[in-house]
Amino acid sequence: MGKMISEDMPNSIPNRIDNTIYSIYTDYEKDHTKPYTTVLGCKVESLDYIPEGMVGYSFDGGDYVKFTTKGDLSKDLVINEWLKIWEMDMGRLFTADFEVYGEKAQNPSDAEVEIFIAVK
Repeated sequence: MGKMISEDMPNSIPNRIDNTIYSIYTDYEKDHTKPYTTVLGCKVESLDYIPEGMVGYSFDGGDYVKFTTKGDLSKDLVINEWLKIWEMDMGRLFTADFEVYGEKAQNPSDAEVEIFIAVK
């Protein structure tokens, strides 16, 4: 994530709707303890043009449980929330879960990050 921001990659994404960054976890082999794919990106108007070296990704909607964590990103804010989520029994689908780094996440020392978990 840091590399994406430091290299200003969001500004090189065509048809970007806003500055929100998404971290998507998908293609789970089984669950969070097995391999899965991480996709970092932004919401776009269309996937008609995808620059070389980037991928376009979309997923179906569904039911999600939303978690919100607030605090200092440098103090393992997000991973600590994931540690709690991994211990919960909520009927996860392991299809596409994602983190949302929107306007409230712009100040890393006082960030608010949303985590959406796909459920049955």
